[in-house]
Amino acid sequence: MKKLPKIKIHPLLLPLCLLYILQGQCMIFLGIVFFVTLHELAHCITAVFFGAKVNRIWFTPIGERAVIKGLENLSFLKRQIVFCCGPIVSFLLGIFFIVLGEGETILFFGSFNILLCCFNLLPFLPLDGGNIILHWVGKKYGILNTAGVLVKVSRGFGYFLILAGILQVILYPFNISLLVIGCYIVYSNKKEYLQITYQTYRALMREQRHMKLVQQVYTKRDVTLGELVGAMSFDTYFWYCSMIEGKVEWKSQKEVMELLLKKGAGGSVWG
Repeated sequence: MKKLPKIKIHPLLLPLCLLYILQGQCMIFLGIVFFVTLHELAHCITAVFFGAKVNRIWFTPIGERAVIKGLENLSFLKRQIVFCCGPIVSFLLGIFFIVLGEGETILFFGSFNILLCCFNLLPFLPLDGGNIILHWVGKKYGILNTAGVLVKVSRGFGYFLILAGILQVILYPFNISLLVIGCYIVYSNKKEYLQITYQTYRALMREQRHMKLVQQVYTKRDVTLGELVGAMSFDTYFWYCSMIEGKVEWKSQKEVMELLLKKGAGGSVWG
């Protein structure tokens, strides 16, 4: 019997829920949850169709967030499709309600879905746009190298939203939406790099089941394991070589990963 995904609720979602209840907008809140759920279901259904598994679903201030196991084993194109299908569904729903809908509430939900699409495409983690950038740029410069920069930029975006949220509370009392979303983005990015690192290590250590592009890389003798692994990606299998005492020595990606687990990121590749 297949296990169902675990469902967890982020504590920062509770203030937003309470805010809508106090303002007498429960139906608006339930409608938002419904459309955000459709957005996330699009990710989940596509990922499962491609062979991945939904491990956990988080209800957060920026909507549900599915933790998908095995996503790193999909091809680059399939990963991008998984990341993009949620915003596409939200955009289509938004256009449908705006064009065919009548009434203030219907138009609100149409505009909300368009906003949900645009917001999720922003290039910050843990948003869909951030994941698209992570895997797109990471294909060339390495997943961990890209993640290191992207996490810092995303955290800065979160702090910006917190400042904007404080101004929002001053101008529009009881509206804490931006403040809560900013706090969540800052909080999530404190753990994001560790999660990406774990996912990357697991993918690079796994036996290759699919044909990949093989790349040979010449390295300096004093290069560290962390430098090599930081430049690795999910879509290429690397072979490294260096001139040691007049001889060319080779190490495979798997050998480098095994050395990393023994010596740590600062360990020597060739020593």
